[in-house]
Parts: sequence; C-alpha cells; structure tokens
Amino acid sequence: MMNHDIAQRLADAQQQFTAGHYDEAAALLHGILSLDPNHNEALEALGYVAAKQGDYSRAADYVTRAAQPASTNPQQLHFAAHICQLAARHADAVALYERVLAAYPDHAESLHGAAMSLVAIGEHQRALQCLARLTQRYPQAPEVHYNRGNLLGEMERYDEELAAYRQAIALKPDFVRAYVNLGVGLRDLHRFDEALQQFKKAVSIDTNDAGARTNRAQTNLLLGEFEHGWREYEWRWLDGKMSHGLPDATLWTGKQPLNGKTVLVHAEQGFGDTLQFIRFAGRLKAMGAHVIVRVQDALLPLLRSYPDVSEVIADSAPLPAFDYHIPMLSLAFALKVREADIPVGAPYVYADPQLAPQWSDVFAPGDSRPRVGIAWSGSRTHLNDRNRSIPLEQCLPLFDANVQFVSLVKDVREGDRSCVDELVARGALHDVSSRLTTFAETAALIAQLDRVITVDTAVAHLAGALGKSVWIALPFTPDWRWQLKRADSPWYSNMRLVRQSKRNDWRDVILDLRAALESKA
Repeated sequence: MMNHDIAQRLADAQQQFTAGHYDEAAALLHGILSLDPNHNEALEALGYVAAKQGDYSRAADYVTRAAQPASTNPQQLHFAAHICQLAARHADAVALYERVLAAYPDHAESLHGAAMSLVAIGEHQRALQCLARLTQRYPQAPEVHYNRGNLLGEMERYDEELAAYRQAIALKPDFVRAYVNLGVGLRDLHRFDEALQQFKKAVSIDTNDAGARTNRAQTNLLLGEFEHGWREYEWRWLDGKMSHGLPDATLWTGKQPLNGKTVLVHAEQGFGDTLQFIRFAGRLKAMGAHVIVRVQDALLPLLRSYPDVSEVIADSAPLPAFDYHIPMLSLAFALKVREADIPVGAPYVYADPQLAPQWSDVFAPGDSRPRVGIAWSGSRTHLNDRNRSIPLEQCLPLFDANVQFVSLVKDVREGDRSCVDELVARGALHDVSSRLTTFAETAALIAQLDRVITVDTAVAHLAGALGKSVWIALPFTPDWRWQLKRADSPWYSNMRLVRQSKRNDWRDVILDLRAALESKA
C-alpha cells in the first residue's frame, strides 16, 4: 500500500512540476520523504524543483543525497554533478563526474565538466589531463582545443596556449571567441600588431562581437590610440557583463546641447574608475548643464562635496529626474578626450580635515622618517587579481628602508597575516586595517603621508586624486590606463610607474622600489 501511495505521489508531483506548480510539486515530494527519508527518486525530483526555482544550493543538497548509493546510474550522477557546479560545489562535482567516468571513461560532457570544476578549485594539472583525454578522443572538436587554451593560459604555458587557439581556429575558421582569445594572448606577450590582426579578423566574421570590439579598444588605449580606443570601448555595454539599466534614448553622446539640461553622470566598474574619471564631470557644468554625479555608496562621504558639479548622490539614493545620462567612463568618448586633455590640477579630491585627528596616534611623535603608506593587494574578487596583488613576503625587502610604513590594505589576506604580524612586532609596519572603514577615513590618513606605494588598486587613484606622491607597481602588461614604456602618467602628475620586466615576476619591481625609497629617504 505504501509503495502504491508513493508511486501516486511521484506521478502527481511530476504533473505539478510539468504544469509549473513547483511549490505544490515540492510539497508532494516532501510527503514521500516523510514516509521514506532516503527515497532517491523523490530527492532527485526535489533537486529538479529547486534548480528550476534557481536555488542551486538547495538543489545540490538534494541531488548529492540522491546520488549516494553506489547503484546510482550515470545519467543521475551527471545531473547531480551539473547541479553541484551551478551551486559552486566544485569538489562534489568532480567526485560525481569521476563516478560517471569510472563507467564511461570517454564521456565527453563529464570530462569537460570535471575539467571546468577542477579549474575552479585550482587543480589545473588534473584539469589538463581531462582535456588531454578529450583532445585524444575528439581531436576534431574545436571547443576542446579552445578550452585547453584557456587552461594553458592560466597555467602560464603561453606558447602552448596560443597553439591551442590556433588549432581551434584551424578546425573552425569562423571561431570568433578563439580569435579574440588568441588576440588577448598575443597582447599579453606585447605582440600588439599580431593581436590587433586577430581582433580585426574576429570583427570581420562578426561585426557585432562585443568581446572583439572591447579587447581591440583596450589594446588601442594601452597603445595610446585614444580616438579609436574610446569609440570602440563603448561596446563594453554589449558584451553581457555590464549593464547600467538606464535608457539608451537619453544617453548623452557629446552631440546634444547641454545648456539648461540636467545630466546624470553615473559610476560604473570599480572605485578607482570613479576616482579617476570624475575629473571630467565638471566639464559638463562648464557647458551649461546641471550635473548630478551618482557614485558608489562607499565613496559618497569622500566625494559629497566634489567641486564643479551640482550634486553628488549615492547609488542607493532614488534616481533623480534628468534629461540625459552618461556612464562615467563614457565621458572620455563623448568629450573627445585626447592625452593633452587628461591632466587636471592636483589635488582634485580633498580629505576631510575633521577626520585627521583620528590618525594622530599612528606615528610616533618626533620620528622624522618619511611616512609611507603601502598597499600590496586590493580586492581579492577582482577578475585580474593575480596582476593586482603581490604576496607580502615578496615585499619584505622594502621594509628594511629607513621609513615609517603604514598598511593601507583593508582586507589582509590569510596568506599575508603572519607577515603582517611579524612586521608589526619588529616595528616595521603600522597595521590599521581594522580602522580603514571608509574611503573618507583612508583619505584622511593618506593626507598625512609623504608617499604611497601600491599595486594597481583604488588606493592608487585615491592617492593620485589627493595629489600625493604615489608609486604604482605594475605587471608586465598593465591595465590600459597606464599605457606602456613610460614611468609617468598623464592621469596623475605625482605618479611614478614601476613595471615588471618579466611576466609574473615582481623581483625587479621590488628592487627598484627599494632603491627609490633609499634615495628618497
């Protein structure tokens, strides 16, 4: 009788699920679990329901429970692995994919799935083995070579990365993403003419490919080709990664008259981008506009009184009425900014003097050594974190210089904590990370420093906007705004750029910074 009841409930749940009545289906399935807590079919079905509702974490709980029996069939295992991937439970996903592969060693989707999850947990060598099996079994599959190229790039095996993309293109001559990735790989090796050729080829295949357009834009900006770069950088809104949520019909493009109009300039991307590009907002006021600047909430206390605009509001504030809007980094395109137009008087952002006393205890009275702020890492969630952070252990030679160091790193990473503690213990570093709660407070601290040393983070832009002497440690191929082969920057008059001479090797940078500190100390 119980088995018949369960079978009926399963059938009813299936009917409710098919009709889109997910809560009703879940209620029926939970009823089955009240009779049999380990009923695999009900658990798997609850996984489907939760996944359909977008709750992948809960779905993963159900499907992993359903997949526990050794007799679970490969189709169920593969579904469970896929759900675990969507829930970012990649170790569980790998274990489930491996159970499928134990029965079907050449199962393409499981080999690919296992490789992607292994990449996510940093098991690059094992991931490469999965992709190698795929290329052996399916040598004519261009996607396999493309994915292998992505992984080889992560592993810093650059020649093999380029060869994999070329193989993908040989098999699929219209493979736009492979051309784009090949271009990026060539750009990162400073083979710029070849990189631009690949982007051009991608655009010739698909003139609307935003990835090709934005990467070509960033390459031109890196090379100082601003006219081409700014124009094509507008494609960033079409690559699916960014959205400002405001109507294109009211976008200011630089052509519409502004006299008597209200223009909303809104922040995009990171804090550093806002601090860097807010310099252009005042030019709209000079054109007769009422300028409202919307910035990230964290920046509002610092920028609330920004000069040359009518009002500064936070992202979380209600959207004001406006005639036109423009994303902040689009100002350069709309205003036709050339390199000669970039510099502004420094400082153009000001620290609140009322916040200065809270930092009076940081430096010892009577210590005349230079005060130097240091930020060796930034946000760990940044997509390009590897090039925007240096393990603190590699920076240790700097701390022998005859200066007073204060950390400007708000979120100290676990791997750096022991180094921080050691430097604090020997009096080589002041650690105030717990007190860096707002940009306004950080600005008040920077205002009392003689110099800032940082990787490419928001701290660099904050110090530059405050008019401080700032030295930036840059990777071999930096972000486009720092260009190439120059030690200065048109963006900030007191900035010094210190660049890697070899990809992913910070040793020369640290030595150069140390020598500069000694000469200035």
